[in-house]
Amino acid sequence: MWKNKKVLVTGSEGMIGKELVIQLEGLGADILLADLKVPFGGATDLTNYKECIDVCEDIEYIFHLAGVKGNPKKTKERPVDFMGPMLQFDTNMILAAQEEGVKRFLYTSSIAVENPESDKYPAWAKQTAETLIEAMRIQYKDVPKEYKTNYCIVRPSNVYGRFDNFDNPDAMVVTSLINKAMKDGNLILDEKGCEQFRDFINAKDVARGMIKAMEDMPDKPVNLCSGEEVQIAVIIKLIMNNTGCSTEFRNLNLTLGPNKKVMKINWDFKPEISLEKGIKEVIEWNLKH
Repeated sequence: MWKNKKVLVTGSEGMIGKELVIQLEGLGADILLADLKVPFGGATDLTNYKECIDVCEDIEYIFHLAGVKGNPKKTKERPVDFMGPMLQFDTNMILAAQEEGVKRFLYTSSIAVENPESDKYPAWAKQTAETLIEAMRIQYKDVPKEYKTNYCIVRPSNVYGRFDNFDNPDAMVVTSLINKAMKDGNLILDEKGCEQFRDFINAKDVARGMIKAMEDMPDKPVNLCSGEEVQIAVIIKLIMNNTGCSTEFRNLNLTLGPNKKVMKINWDFKPEISLEKGIKEVIEWNLKH
């Protein structure tokens, strides 16, 4: 299916994007990268509709991963910085794909959609794009097959991986904890935050799930998750075991999300990388690089 297919990956320089590109290259796909950070002058501004049209030209499949990194603190204090660009480039890419006759389009949504009031701004940014895809399916249902774009939607849970930006102050929980442990040798932790539960998945598994979703093209959004409740305290213990860092527990009055953000596996997909293996790999990668 993938041999010599012309595939566009937006957000190609991100944690999941890099893993996806590696796997697609292994399958023989002909890949075009679209990201603000693509080296050698190849950067693409997806908030510019003309640039979205240009990158979609002659493309058969699109993996739309481009997004704005956020956490509860950022989305509470700077929601426009999250929502504004997201709404712009999601809308641009969805419309440009249809205009250029792209055959298949995968949209990367979020776990936040499942509980929108607990993580309001990320949830509604992603939900808006999902709703636009629903509208595209209605309006273009009678378009001839050769001109019609088919869409699928994936919702990753809390993702971690070796290619994340460990200097990003808005990094997600696993990346943030590993970064602090490796830099400082000591984790100062919020007591309440450590008691929370999350659903974690490695970026390699997310990329594998995205490729499967593009092959299957499910009609309904599918969850890329482990389906398991994991307390933050477990993550901390794994990081301690692999870095030798120490810990201190305090009441830091942090901006926290809901106590539990856990998804259910709702299709034929299961992750292959355990938390123990994944976290160890991320720490070893950072030590080498």
